Amino acid sequence: MGMDRASNHLIAGLEEPSGTRTRRLLRRAWALVRASWGDVEIDADLVIRRRASGAEILRTAADLGDPHLLLETVRRDLETKTVDEFVREWRVVD
Repeated sequence: MGMDRASNHLIAGLEEPSGTRTRRLLRRAWALVRASWGDVEIDADLVIRRRASGAEILRTAADLGDPHLLLETVRRDLETKTVDEFVREWRVVD
């Protein structure tokens, strides 16, 4: 019998940052400062959701390196790990 992959139960994506209006404004201001230095940054959160319900189980700022590379890494892990393995590695608290 095959492994029950995490991707059967969880989905990852990049979404508009959450938080208070002040937090979002500060993040955008910091992105503008970094852009003025030539550092183009995508302001996004990495979000992991349950496929069945859409419930959010993990949200974190995707602000280290390229958010798309982080998303690719997470999606690869979802394809190659069980839910338990994925949760242990990414320390998802549900």
